[in-house]
Amino acid sequence: MTVEFTLDEIANSLSGLGVAILHLLHAGGNSAVRGDVIFQKELFLIGNYIERIGDDADFAPHIFGPYSESAEVALDELVSLGLVRRTEGGYTLTPDGVSVWEKVCSVFPTDESGAIDDFKAFLNDLSVDEVLLFVYVTYPEYTKESARLRDILQKRVPLSASLYRKGKVSLEKAAFLAGMNTESYLDYRELPPGLCKGISRLLS
Repeated sequence: MTVEFTLDEIANSLSGLGVAILHLLHAGGNSAVRGDVIFQKELFLIGNYIERIGDDADFAPHIFGPYSESAEVALDELVSLGLVRRTEGGYTLTPDGVSVWEKVCSVFPTDESGAIDDFKAFLNDLSVDEVLLFVYVTYPEYTKESARLRDILQKRVPLSASLYRKGKVSLEKAAFLAGMNTESYLDYRELPPGLCKGISRLLS
């Protein structure tokens, strides 16, 4: 026998982590989160800014850097409940997911809600390698189990230059990601000026 729940019952039963995932997926006009690696890293940055989400997710080093089994389980549950759609393009909210999000989104104050939106906007249009470089170099304590660390570090200079050109990081941050000082980094190649979109306040 199949037991069906109302959307109100589902909304009332969601964990804080589940609510955070709904909010992440809703951000950016319900744009798709492009796969598991991007999902994990976006939620990781969110959890570093919103302590209770980080505590619930309990990220640990894994083969692709920081990984949360709790977040994977929560996402799978949202898919099973019909709130999230999983496709080759990634994860998006279903119409029921949007309805439940509208019931629970008020749990996040304005600053936290804005931070979730900012982190999705920051990572969601990057390649997986660009995301991994940013996370690996910024949070090296999560790389000890990584299967991609050597490969990513071998490409760190062009990847950092791409992040700078896209306006994702400042020149100083790009040089840091490249493992170079600013002067040497400028000598590496002539970089056009980037327009940093400003999430440094969230990453400090």
